[in-house]
Amino acid sequence: MKSVPTGIKGLDIVLNGGFNHPSTVLVAGTAGAGKTTLVMQSLFNAAKEGETCIFISAISEPVAMMESFVSNYSFFDYSLLEKKKIRLFNVEEELIKAGAPAVIQFIEEKIQMYKPSRLVIDPVTVLAESRENEYEQRLFLFELLTRMKSWNLLILLTGEFTMESLKESPLGYLVDCVLHISEVMLEDRSERYLNVIKMRGRSYISGRHTYKLSSDGIEVFPRLLPETEFKAAPTLRVSTGVEGLDKMLNGGLLKDDIILLSGSPGTGKTIFGLSFIYEGASKGEPGLIISLEEWPDKLKRNTKVFGWDFEQLEKKNLINFLYIPPALFHANEYAVLIKDILKKHNIKRVFFDGIEDLETALPDVVKRRDYIHSLVDYFASQGITTLLTSEIPELFGTVRLTQETLSGCVDTVVLLRQVEVEGQMRKALSILKSRGSDHDKEIREFVITDKGIEVRVAIKGYENVLAGMARRPPSDVFREMFGGKKS
Repeated sequence: MKSVPTGIKGLDIVLNGGFNHPSTVLVAGTAGAGKTTLVMQSLFNAAKEGETCIFISAISEPVAMMESFVSNYSFFDYSLLEKKKIRLFNVEEELIKAGAPAVIQFIEEKIQMYKPSRLVIDPVTVLAESRENEYEQRLFLFELLTRMKSWNLLILLTGEFTMESLKESPLGYLVDCVLHISEVMLEDRSERYLNVIKMRGRSYISGRHTYKLSSDGIEVFPRLLPETEFKAAPTLRVSTGVEGLDKMLNGGLLKDDIILLSGSPGTGKTIFGLSFIYEGASKGEPGLIISLEEWPDKLKRNTKVFGWDFEQLEKKNLINFLYIPPALFHANEYAVLIKDILKKHNIKRVFFDGIEDLETALPDVVKRRDYIHSLVDYFASQGITTLLTSEIPELFGTVRLTQETLSGCVDTVVLLRQVEVEGQMRKALSILKSRGSDHDKEIREFVITDKGIEVRVAIKGYENVLAGMARRPPSDVFREMFGGKKS
């Protein structure tokens, strides 16, 4: 048994190579999910590679109507119809009423005459529904599917099913492969999902994948999986782009590490990230900026304040931008896009600004956490050093670094705070952890200058600094008021 391409971008990855040939494949799904589009796209792309294909419509549509429908897609090529690489037929109502033997004879005549390698029946459920009762419907399908085994073809069948109704259909156990596609409403937007229900004789990536239906047809985006293979951990260090932070980190970040900067609004999180990317690009290390908050032109404008020419670096392909509005973010689709950018531009540094904004696209906390874990693990596996930022909504008091438990997937955590000190607002940073390396334990003040970030002296003589309201210890205040020496 050989493997043949599905003709659907991304689906071969999910199926670990494509469809088995020969085999019977059921493309099941709800109305409007794209079942006919998927099988038509498979036929046209197979025909472009030299295969002979047959499409049989079971809903008595004129051939001209079928051609008109599929001509709206970019994969459509009328010359394939002219060359008879694809032939379109429909099964008339009288033939369907005549029963399984008549339908089988009709199809086998076409097979004998044109010798296709790939055949579609769309939808196969209509053929069975012409029977009077459920027993006869099951018998019809059993006869038809049993005969298909002798045709030695790749047969693609479509049928309208929900996941629940599919479990009750005999098609589920008669075919070799079942793909279920559906469109689900998530509040004010929709998401399209593809599940592989079964696949005889081949392993596949299980779970819920997403897909997009556009003028190019269907593109599948395999779900993001955790990495299981990593290179040896390097000992080389890379600069963060902030000299004072490099000193606090004992020489900079370990290459391939992931650093998380969490801070309240106005603490300079984005500037730290842009400095990190600029430092690498200036040394010939291509960087990628992923932002869910600010579009590229705005970021490029803002960096000019510090004398950083991001436009020139972008022209040299040393800096790449990916702006994704949270409302339009589709997790699997953008994971595929990000991976493509990393490979195309040989990216060495990634700055992901505002991971908390993923809450709009991935409201489920566990799914969002797993997605971020898998994404940054992939970055590390590719030898990429990553800086993430997350906004803390609380200006003062007890804080959470992120809405997710991300400390397990990052190597270094830096907390940035606005601190009230004797009636003035100052900025402070503290390294909470740094795996595999010693680090400065002090809380230090930093300022944003026309050159970027400047880390200054440790904030001493105060407590409660990281809560945002620095105060002198009561014992010191007492001594100032009433005299006395420090113990």
